[in-house]
Amino acid sequence: MEQELFTDKLQSLKNQSLSKMVGEKLELMILSGQIQPGERINESNLSATLQISRAPIREALRQLAQFGMVEIRTGKGTYVRQVLLTEAVELYEIRGVLDALAAEQASQRANEEGLASLAELVEQMRGYASKQASTEYFTTNLKFHHQIVQLSGSTALADLYEMVFKKLSLFRQKTLSKPDRLERSLMQHEEIYAAISRRDAERAAILARSHVEEAKLVLLGTPIK
Repeated sequence: MEQELFTDKLQSLKNQSLSKMVGEKLELMILSGQIQPGERINESNLSATLQISRAPIREALRQLAQFGMVEIRTGKGTYVRQVLLTEAVELYEIRGVLDALAAEQASQRANEEGLASLAELVEQMRGYASKQASTEYFTTNLKFHHQIVQLSGSTALADLYEMVFKKLSLFRQKTLSKPDRLERSLMQHEEIYAAISRRDAERAAILARSHVEEAKLVLLGTPIK
């Protein structure tokens, strides 16, 4: 009996680990545009490709549904969620507040090791921007913003940010696909990093919020002044 309970517990832990792995892979595929909004996620294909059972895949999809990235439609399957433009605008406004707060707190709380990791991400973005490698730039851009949130030291802020960030994933990729956006985006990230490294919390917050506001304007097709 004890052996059965132990075996069941091990299987449960294994499924949790697998579901996390699958969730991260699916999230990256959605963020990078490999899976488009409205597209159905085929559990059977994923199971065959990853060579795992469907149980951890279903758990991963349930977790992504909680973040609003996918929709589970009874009897029809799971689909990447389509975010309406009006909702995206609202989410950008919320994200602007969160980014500003994260940058402000990171300026005050980040240690030298954290600042060094942020500098390394900026350097990577610089290299990708020079090559117009938008996919790699986009992925590193995600890491940059998440790193600032981590450096803020606020778990509550990180949780809120994660939810908003994931819902905005498709629109963020679209804004970076606009002509000349990589160079403009890089310049803004360099300025945000510089303010944080100088411990200029007020300036960092202003720059972070302005960066998100500009992304919203690009999304709406509004000319940037």
